[in-house]
Amino acid sequence: MLRVALKDLMAHKRRLVTTGIAIILGIAFLTGTQLLSGLLNDSIESLIGDVYEGIDAVVRSPNAQDLGFGSPLRSPVDAAVVDATRQVEGVRVAEGMVEGGAAQLIGGDGKVVGGGFGPPTVTYNWIDDAQLRLGTQNSGRGPLSETEMNLDFKSAQDGGYKLGDEVRVLGPDGERQYTLVGTVGLGKEGNKFSGANVMFFTTPQAQMLSRLPGGFSYVVAAADRGVTQEQLATRLSKALPSEQVLTGAAFTKESQGQISQFVDILTTFVTVFGVIALVVATFIIYNTFSIIVTQRTRETALLRAVGAKRRQVLLATIMEAVVVGLVASALGLAFGYLLALGLKSALGPLLTIQGGIPPLTPGIVVLALSLGLGVTLLSAFVPAWRSTRVPPVAAMGELSIDRSGVSRARLLGGALVFAIGVGLIVLGLAQLGLEPLYEAGAGALLVLISVAVIIGPLLAAPAGRGLSRLMGPNVTSRLAGENAARNPKRTAATAAALTVGVTVVTLIAVLASSIKASVYDQVSKSIDADFVVTTTGFNFGNGIPTTLAGQVAGLPGVDVSTAVRFAPLRLTDAYSRKNADAPKDAAAAGATKIFGAGDKAPPGDDEFALGVDPATIFKVFDLGSLQGDPADLTAGTLAMDAKTAEEHGWKLGSKVPVYFAQTGPQDLTLRLIFERPLFRNKIFLPLATFEPNVQPFLNIDNSIYIKTTADADKKVLRKQLNDLVGDNPTVVVQDVKEYIDTQTAPFDTFLNVVYALLALAIIIALIGIANTLSLSILERTRELGLLRAVGMRRGQLRAMVRKEAAIVAVFGTLMGLVIGMAFAYVLSIVIAADNPGLLTFTPPWLQLVLITLFAALAGIVAAWIPARRASRLDVLAAISSE
Repeated sequence: MLRVALKDLMAHKRRLVTTGIAIILGIAFLTGTQLLSGLLNDSIESLIGDVYEGIDAVVRSPNAQDLGFGSPLRSPVDAAVVDATRQVEGVRVAEGMVEGGAAQLIGGDGKVVGGGFGPPTVTYNWIDDAQLRLGTQNSGRGPLSETEMNLDFKSAQDGGYKLGDEVRVLGPDGERQYTLVGTVGLGKEGNKFSGANVMFFTTPQAQMLSRLPGGFSYVVAAADRGVTQEQLATRLSKALPSEQVLTGAAFTKESQGQISQFVDILTTFVTVFGVIALVVATFIIYNTFSIIVTQRTRETALLRAVGAKRRQVLLATIMEAVVVGLVASALGLAFGYLLALGLKSALGPLLTIQGGIPPLTPGIVVLALSLGLGVTLLSAFVPAWRSTRVPPVAAMGELSIDRSGVSRARLLGGALVFAIGVGLIVLGLAQLGLEPLYEAGAGALLVLISVAVIIGPLLAAPAGRGLSRLMGPNVTSRLAGENAARNPKRTAATAAALTVGVTVVTLIAVLASSIKASVYDQVSKSIDADFVVTTTGFNFGNGIPTTLAGQVAGLPGVDVSTAVRFAPLRLTDAYSRKNADAPKDAAAAGATKIFGAGDKAPPGDDEFALGVDPATIFKVFDLGSLQGDPADLTAGTLAMDAKTAEEHGWKLGSKVPVYFAQTGPQDLTLRLIFERPLFRNKIFLPLATFEPNVQPFLNIDNSIYIKTTADADKKVLRKQLNDLVGDNPTVVVQDVKEYIDTQTAPFDTFLNVVYALLALAIIIALIGIANTLSLSILERTRELGLLRAVGMRRGQLRAMVRKEAAIVAVFGTLMGLVIGMAFAYVLSIVIAADNPGLLTFTPPWLQLVLITLFAALAGIVAAWIPARRASRLDVLAAISSE
């Protein structure tokens, strides 16, 4: 049977090659991202290891708040801690380290270097000791005065600066200029860069720019010769029992893990689309083997008649699938490797990536081969097994009846799969299972499969005939509809591949549109302002110069203006502790050995609070009815929305236990309850409460909202506001519509990325349509010859095949639209239940119509080669074919 399998494989090589493309693309996507992820993580570990190589111990505050992304927010340490560290036995040298992100580097072209969502800009103080310094001097010298600075060499290149130039830096009080006296890099030669934009200043300047007056982010120490890191950390913890101490190795490992989180998130995001591509490929392979097995029914019957057993016939088909799966997986692995190399080259200008080629680990090879082979075998087994059930006599006499209907067993099995899928989705959305995300994803996949098994075949015939009528009352349209309807299971399976991709596109498009519409509605209804001065992009800790708010308030034509700040706090009452995630204390998790004090943050629910001026905030924003008086919002008080207060059982006058990373636990008095949150922010802190409890680098205005007088000339006022902002590239003046558009713009960017990634799945689905049509044309060779014989022209035959492809594509797209909108509707209900006002179901109708039209056009394009091949059939040869 091996010889039979190989001969069958060679006889259908063209069909199986196009089938293998689906597996190749899916495996390439998965392995390419896995290879790149491993390479990036290795590079990051190497770079971070170089940065902290000379540090033997780190002393830092135990007051921390982990918000789930990046480094936890910690309160600074005093200069006294630095002095105390230096006195401990075994410490060769100790220095306070300033590490801040509030300042921004302005390039020679006047634009922010790495601004917006680009690489972060980090401010450090210059440390003379080469072992503790974060970087290697590769030109010039370190800064000696408050007007001098160093840059990492890559940022200097990107900004267009060379030694001796005046460098523009935006700090919390506006722009300053510093003389560039040196550059640094990573590694022993100082020729590597991390991707971040790094600036070095004298300690007082770094503290001022990072808003850490007199304080330090942490203390770094190097040990005397013969003293180990463990010994040094133990001594420091005894001398400084109220501080947290880590060995240099533990601090390095922790930093590597925090940065690697972002690589893992990106890899997971892209891997999802690779999985979607493989799911789409499964439908295509199933369809291809179904047609191939059907076409050689008589051949199979002859094998059975001459003594071949069912097991042997099944094994022959499975062996074909094994060969296709292995070859396609190997090619997918090769293309994935090339993809990783291409992505490495593209990321080279952004990050120093280890030299050489991505390591092809055994795990990645096994992943590629097992996934490709598994998907192919899974898809080919059912049609192969079904072919062995046809009696030989019936097959040789072509007595087998069209089995395209849905049997009772198939109907019950599909219904069971559908019910299980819905149940898993409910468990996932309700977060009742062990892995809610995976449960919901598996449930959605089962629902899609059940639709392809039951609903698709039931709808294929009427949908095919109905769609053909929309294409005009001519013979080619009618025949195209009948061709699509004659084998509904095949049509449904072909369309299902496209259904999967369109479902995901529709789900994401509807959710993004709904969130955008909700944000637009909420902001437009809440804000009663004419202009907004705000920051561009997202620079955590970087805001508007502190002097600007007062200048804006004094402009003629300004009725009222209010500045808003934001910072995290943690609610620590019993209700919040009950609903909080598991504590992320590094020592408790066993990830890092900590000496001295552990993280002191109590469990609770993290929220972002707004720092506001009670006298003006409610004049610019309409938040519904108020309980209490804004004038009562003084030091030690807070305000919150009615729903949050009700959930926690708080009333006016209640004590609200909170935790700040800067000052620790606090009991604040609830003095005001407003009806609706502001941009989903549920808690307001008057500046008298905000300023003493929040880290200094967050004590800066993020936006200023301006309401004009009735007789104000808005054009003149806007010009005055722009004059105040000057040439600051991080601050802009916008009217309310521009402001709302800016707030919703990230959704459009996200959608564009998703659409680009999902294009892979849709391309694979279109390959499936072309492949099915090619096989179908071979299957209908005699029929097509008869049509040509009775007068159908070549152009009509091509039109018929293209219309059939368009019918299948539109049918699959419509199913995907319906399923995607159903999923989006369910998700919108769940999200709205936990986050009122965040999402109101708002489908983007125009986009959905365009998706449908695009699918039809893509189906026609996919059918171009099969239609051309059909029109070139020799009439006499086709009629005489069997």
